[in-house]
Amino acid sequence: MPNRKGWFAILFILFTLSIPFAVIYYVSTPTYKERYKVWRERSQAAGIPSKSKVTLEQVLLIKDEKVIVDRTCLVFKGITDKKICMDLYLLELDKEIPYRFCFSKNEFKEGVWLGNIMYRLISAKRTILRLKIENSYHTS
Repeated sequence: MPNRKGWFAILFILFTLSIPFAVIYYVSTPTYKERYKVWRERSQAAGIPSKSKVTLEQVLLIKDEKVIVDRTCLVFKGITDKKICMDLYLLELDKEIPYRFCFSKNEFKEGVWLGNIMYRLISAKRTILRLKIENSYHTS
């Protein structure tokens, strides 16, 4: 029969071992997965800093990250069949509906209007797209 310190040691070991099992069980439940999915969507919508950048003359787009440029939102979707695919959100019209555009590299090098801004291709890789802001027009 263990003494008093022995019981505390046994309880401490059981408690210490039960914590990882409880965490694993909690994380594997469907309710946690739903909560995590909602949390991820909120953190992306809340403007958590992304790697995509906008400067006065250039836009750096990382695949599947939203970037707001003036009154539009751009999302680089990748390169498929030698075409650069992007989603364009017109923020003044409808923030939820993306307009899918696919351009060849030659078209993009000549210049493409997306919303009220003209872009020219600087470089395109599998996950990164660099565009130069050429022109823009503003309506009141």
